[in-house]
Amino acid sequence: MNDSYVPQRSDVSVAAFPKYRSRWRLAGDLGVFELKLAIDGLKDIVLAPLAVAAVLADMVMPAKSRGMFLRAVIRIGWRFEAWLNLYGVGRRSEARSILEEGGGDVIVDYIESTALDLHRGIKARKKKPEV
Repeated sequence: MNDSYVPQRSDVSVAAFPKYRSRWRLAGDLGVFELKLAIDGLKDIVLAPLAVAAVLADMVMPAKSRGMFLRAVIRIGWRFEAWLNLYGVGRRSEARSILEEGGGDVIVDYIESTALDLHRGIKARKKKPEV
């Protein structure tokens, strides 16, 4: 028998996931997540060499200001992570204010609404009877 103790983490909050009654909503949320993953990957591609350059620049700085550039790169990454809200499942309509919306979600919602408007416009033209 394995009687090892596994501590439970109570400080981790788990987001309440929406119930998917629509297949289209589920597919849309998958598309949003995949787009956010791609954007996050681009962020990594940009920040990795930027961090190396920052450390090289920090190495020639005086001792009391050493690390300034690396801290700046880390702050940029942290702010971008907060803006992207990669694992956020809340929709823009559920946010109480613009600050809670998250930048990535605003952009994705705009793309989604534009694509839906385009789809509805094409669909409406197809249904229009010819005179």
